Amino acid sequence: MRRRFDRAVPLVQVLLLACTISAGPGYAQVAGEALKVVADSATVAGGFVDSTTTVPQRDVGDILASILKRERSPEPVIDDRRGLSKTVLPSLGYNPSYGAYAGVSIALGGWFGDRATTQLSAGSLSGTYSTTGQLSLQFKSDFYLPDNRWVLKGDWRYLDTSQSTWGLGPARSGQSEYPMDFDLYRLFQTAYRRVHDSDFYLGFGYHFDRFADIVDERAGAGESTPFTVYSKGAPSHTTSSGVSVNLLADTRDNPINAQRGLFWNASMRFFPTALGSDHDHQTIYSDFRIFTRLPRRSGDVLAVWNTMWFTFGEVPYLDLPAVGWDTYGRSGRGYLQGRLRGPNQSYTEFEYRKRLSENGLWGGVAFLNLTTTTATNGGSFGPPDYGGGLGLRVKFNKRTSTNLAIDGAYGQDSALRFFFGMQEAF
Repeated sequence: MRRRFDRAVPLVQVLLLACTISAGPGYAQVAGEALKVVADSATVAGGFVDSTTTVPQRDVGDILASILKRERSPEPVIDDRRGLSKTVLPSLGYNPSYGAYAGVSIALGGWFGDRATTQLSAGSLSGTYSTTGQLSLQFKSDFYLPDNRWVLKGDWRYLDTSQSTWGLGPARSGQSEYPMDFDLYRLFQTAYRRVHDSDFYLGFGYHFDRFADIVDERAGAGESTPFTVYSKGAPSHTTSSGVSVNLLADTRDNPINAQRGLFWNASMRFFPTALGSDHDHQTIYSDFRIFTRLPRRSGDVLAVWNTMWFTFGEVPYLDLPAVGWDTYGRSGRGYLQGRLRGPNQSYTEFEYRKRLSENGLWGGVAFLNLTTTTATNGGSFGPPDYGGGLGLRVKFNKRTSTNLAIDGAYGQDSALRFFFGMQEAF
């Protein structure tokens, strides 16, 4: 059986990341060339200077530069250059569940306009393939055009993968695992227009999800499963195609690693049969985040994240709200992706981000999340499912305040799971 692997990065890839960083726009280096690039003090399209300390800030590039005895600026170099910095990262690893895999990812970051009036843009393009036949191609984007007049948010995916389900509603002891295989074709794209000179944006989007070649393994063996009961059969494919109206508010000082400000994205999505959906249905999605320094004059941050995801009508089973199915797959640390699923779901997470060294190289986090889910459409929410853990942060790029994140987390099943990422969970 195929096992999904798009959410966690094994340690082998984490080690490779330290050897594959670029130093600014126009650089896209891998392997041995990357060591030279990180040691150079190339300028970039802006940078973030930490106002809470006078100690020169350091990142992985500084460490490599000192090892190679290269000169490098101790602080971010700020100039007027515009465009996206590209970092090419080889991806190699092995897991007994799905075998060895190889691939490549390209991290994007920079400013399309004057950094004094334009928010930092970020995105990623990745592709991986495993020896068990899993293929993952993904493109994620949060692009702010000059003077923040337009914001473009995209989530494009092709996954040839698998994922188990445990039924709908909160986690319960003794629940059975139901393995499923499927292909996912996703195209989510939204364009937002700034409202005058405010921090508010109005947007219009298109959302397409097609789950194809669905195989419910236990249903194929003749069992009744949560998928077949909910779907009133065993469909081999489902399609949702619709449009959305959206509201966006963003006052964060840095979308990659915010120290202050708030973010709110609300979306009402309509999936009519006239646009190709299997059934008429609607979705309301709200993503709210707030960041504040605590204590006020320190470099430590208290971050709070809340999502509310409600559905109406006949929503395909695999399109129902589930942990780990946000754009970057970061919700529900402590749980497998899709472990908590239902017609309606509310998710809240608290994370305290502590600076462990004055030079910013080392940091740590402690986090707690809770998820409440309904088992039926219109039913009441069940008891909350808790998750939480601790994490280590290593400053990967001081110019954009990007951290390498390594987290260990527990869910309700008391299993320790590790999560790796190239930026904060939210």
